[in-house]
Amino acid sequence: MNRFHLKRRLRKIIAEAVDIDPTEIHRCIDGDEVTLDSPKCITDIQYRIEDAAASRDACKTRTDSRVHYNGLLRVLRRKLRQSQKVQPGIDI
Repeated sequence: MNRFHLKRRLRKIIAEAVDIDPTEIHRCIDGDEVTLDSPKCITDIQYRIEDAAASRDACKTRTDSRVHYNGLLRVLRRKLRQSQKVQPGIDI
């Protein structure tokens, strides 16, 4: 079994252990659909976090808009952590 297949199999086992579906689909800002374990997914989520943080910082404190962006940021950061857990870049 070559290294690529071994890594893929190990990522699948880890994903099952931490209850993450590595085949979960993420729709990027440009409309492409990628899996959660792709580098493009992480880049897209980081871009969205930066954009949402800038929009949130432009809002006045204690407004509905700011609360909305804080909730959005919480969800995006959670998805980023999930994506980083199943990222194939980790060498074993």
